[in-house]
Amino acid sequence: MQKIEKEDMQGLIVRSYKKLQVARFMLLSIQDAPQAKKYLKSIIPQVTTAATSPDHFALQLAFTSPGLKKFGLPDAALASFPREFLEGMHDPLRAFLLGDQNANQPTHWNWGGPNNEEVHLIMLCYAKEESAIDEWMDSQKGIFQQQGISIIKEQKTQWLPDAREHFGFRDGISAPVAEGFRDSSEEPNPIKAGEFVLGYSNEYDQFTESPVVKALYDQHDLLPSSTEDPAFKDIGKNGTYVVYRQLAQYVYEFWKYLAANSKEPAPTPLAAAVKLGAKIIGRWPSGSPLVLSPDQSDPTLDNSNDFAYSKEDPDGMKCPFGAHIRRTNPRDKLFARSQEVSIEMIRKHQILRRGRSYGLPLVPSMEPQDVLASKDDGKERGLHFICLAGNLNRQFEFIQNAWVKGQTLAGLFKDADPILAARHVDGQPANDQFTCPASPVRRKYKDMPQFTRVMGGAYFFMPGIRSLQFIINC
Repeated sequence: MQKIEKEDMQGLIVRSYKKLQVARFMLLSIQDAPQAKKYLKSIIPQVTTAATSPDHFALQLAFTSPGLKKFGLPDAALASFPREFLEGMHDPLRAFLLGDQNANQPTHWNWGGPNNEEVHLIMLCYAKEESAIDEWMDSQKGIFQQQGISIIKEQKTQWLPDAREHFGFRDGISAPVAEGFRDSSEEPNPIKAGEFVLGYSNEYDQFTESPVVKALYDQHDLLPSSTEDPAFKDIGKNGTYVVYRQLAQYVYEFWKYLAANSKEPAPTPLAAAVKLGAKIIGRWPSGSPLVLSPDQSDPTLDNSNDFAYSKEDPDGMKCPFGAHIRRTNPRDKLFARSQEVSIEMIRKHQILRRGRSYGLPLVPSMEPQDVLASKDDGKERGLHFICLAGNLNRQFEFIQNAWVKGQTLAGLFKDADPILAARHVDGQPANDQFTCPASPVRRKYKDMPQFTRVMGGAYFFMPGIRSLQFIINC
């Protein structure tokens, strides 16, 4: 097993800070780089590493491509970063790959995108109590203006009961286990660390491409040598790429559609709506996976993640092929030539999710019957989708383009991801259908409205501690 240098990693790579239920994300712009560098030097000691599991507060930092340029990273070093990171999420090609068109297109975003102020830096703060994060934030805001830093967005989060997201379904159950991240693990075959953090071997038994700088620029000898060429230093070692997308969720529209259109066999209209919702997600609201409990929720399975599709549900009769969790992680059923090949392919397209919800629930209980008895309050709520990957294109962008956006996955037609995909993409049929395999006749749901919308997004590089010190000293 590879030895993981946790003391040189930012902690979000290894843990999601579930103990710290309050989180706030500061999207920052740098006006005066020399002054901003002085400020960041002063807070580097506060950046939380993966070597500790904090009980009260954690701080993480990450940079966009324009941010690294603003801080003076040499042009040749910046050019060694991958194309997708340099171009940014809002680039027209990237937007096409991600399906960010029409309602989701970057020109409509509230932050990020071509029509908004350029984001250079993100500060991710986590705390056990709201007062602690308020106190820390207030102390920093007073310094920002003096140090040439402006706040573009202060993104607050909302911890929802029972680990649910706003549609009312339990979230965060399925997560890949990475080699060496935990002190001990019962996972018999963890995914190679290099899939999520640079400087370690990945599922191809190779080192994921890492950005480098000529050794002569590392005047303080902070960085490790490149494994490719000793004349260069490795900027990427113990770092990762961060995907941040703000997704608004239309909760009332979601449950209204389910109640009005469900044809699922159930004893009551409400139960039929819940059943269709479970098929769209792939789990019951409690978390029970449809593959293991297709007819009703089973409290003993609410945390279950030990299931596959190839043998248990090869025809999608329990969990439809188009269900959100089946699309975003097909597990062992990818319609490859064998189950083994499917598993191997899936392992090369995993991500670490670290998202948080925002906004108050539409109704406090978050129960379907109460949502349907209410009215749309017009307030924004949704998900700060955050994930980490060693290769943005092969992991996050592949999932979005091939599995989320793809209309014909598993022989479907006009069926993209029912939760994440834009309903209308230029030059393609509408993505507004959802298919439920059934005997003797499948059920086809049509004219589905869009249940989520991208409100902003960006790619970030989260450096290791030594690399962070190097960037600030450029």
